[in-house]
Amino acid sequence: MPDEQSPAPPAQPPVVQPPGNGGDGAVVAERKVARTKPPSLYQVVLLNDDYTPMEFVVMVLQHYFQRDIDTATHIMLKIHHEGRGICGVYPKDVAATKVELVLTAARRDGHPLQCIMEAA
Repeated sequence: MPDEQSPAPPAQPPVVQPPGNGGDGAVVAERKVARTKPPSLYQVVLLNDDYTPMEFVVMVLQHYFQRDIDTATHIMLKIHHEGRGICGVYPKDVAATKVELVLTAARRDGHPLQCIMEAA
C-alpha cells in the first residue's frame, strides 16, 4: 500500500486577548434596558356655537366625560364665555373615540356642537 499519511488536524486560529482583561477569556455583554415612553396625550375640546342648548352640553360632559353636575356646568359656562373648553386629557385613541361619540350624539339630537382633539 502506498504511504498514507493521516490527515493533519485543522489549524486553530490564535486566540487574541484584549488588553487588560487578564487573559481569562471572559466576555462582558452590556444589557440595555428598554424604556418605553408614555403615550402622547390629547385634549378633547368642545367649541361654542349659538344653537346647541346649554343643557345638552352639560349632559354630554356628564355622560361622556364623567363630570359631576357642578364641574359640567362650570365647563359649559367656560365654553359659552370663552368659545371653547377642555373636557379632558386622554391618550390619542381614547380622545378620538370620545370626539366621535360626542359628535354622533350631537348629530343624532340635531345639534351643531363641535368637538375636537388637540395635542396636550
